[in-house]
Amino acid sequence: MVLEPGLFKVDSIFNKKLYLCTSKTSKKMAFGLDVILNKRRREVWKRAFRMWQKRPHEVAPIDATEKECASCGTKFQGNYCPRCGQVASVGRFSFKKAFLLFLDVWGIGNRGMFRSIRDLMLRPGYMIRDYVSGHQSAYFPPFKMFFLLTTFSLLLSHGIDLGIKSQQPQPNPTETVVEDDSPTIRVDGEKIHDSRTKSIQQFFLHVEQIRKKYPAVFGFLALLFMATPLYLFMRRSPAIPDLRYSEHIVALIYTSNMYSIYTMIGSVMPFSSLVSAVDLLALVMIFVSLHQFSGFTKRKLLLYFLLTILISLAILVAIIFAVVYLIGTYNP
Repeated sequence: MVLEPGLFKVDSIFNKKLYLCTSKTSKKMAFGLDVILNKRRREVWKRAFRMWQKRPHEVAPIDATEKECASCGTKFQGNYCPRCGQVASVGRFSFKKAFLLFLDVWGIGNRGMFRSIRDLMLRPGYMIRDYVSGHQSAYFPPFKMFFLLTTFSLLLSHGIDLGIKSQQPQPNPTETVVEDDSPTIRVDGEKIHDSRTKSIQQFFLHVEQIRKKYPAVFGFLALLFMATPLYLFMRRSPAIPDLRYSEHIVALIYTSNMYSIYTMIGSVMPFSSLVSAVDLLALVMIFVSLHQFSGFTKRKLLLYFLLTILISLAILVAIIFAVVYLIGTYNP
């Protein structure tokens, strides 16, 4: 059997392209391994990442070429029409533009929603500091973002009701037997429930249910409860020496949004160990966010954070015992 010379040529070209493709992939893998194993390269990448974290968002420069607005016909220089406000580069519709218009219906198609999520995950404290210092057009508003993330968190935890009811028979409430394991006291040989202890147990049970079902709401309430004690330490921070209480609240709202993003990522993890790891990472990122935002050293911030938790717990315990005492007074 005689083979044509052209087949050898095609085969050689194919092998050459395959070799080049394989060599490029191997070079990338070798470079990645070199970055991980080489201490010097690893330090260079860490330094570059930290420089990127501290660098504020850069707005695109103004285009000096003269343009004509497609909407009103005004000739101008810049990125937006000074007469009607339309963007200069309109262009034709694309899938990206259609997707952004769809997101704009829900209020998240503009003002850097994706940039805000990225920066909250990778540089939360620096992003919050940029927003407080005036870089507000580049990021999504904190309160609006909080309500959107809360809604999305509820959809993830409870699903979307399509009106399809389960055909399984519902249990009769009258036949439900609830076991009561609350502590009891005995008076003349009869067992009587301690209502105060039972109220405390029910309170902490409700708190745990809120934490599991509504992580965004729980994170917001927890940070809001610690806002005043934490502000006593944060108002004279090195990064912002004259921090206002309103700016402090905005920073905590953004921190709550960051916590919600991480917990929502953890809620879709397939294994419980991964869920626990992501939840732990979310708690660690709260400390990282406050460290980047305030400029305190890690040791000093950890001390302030622990003092804030102790003060908040003392206030919470006092409130709980006051409420339980009133309940026991009016309902003996």
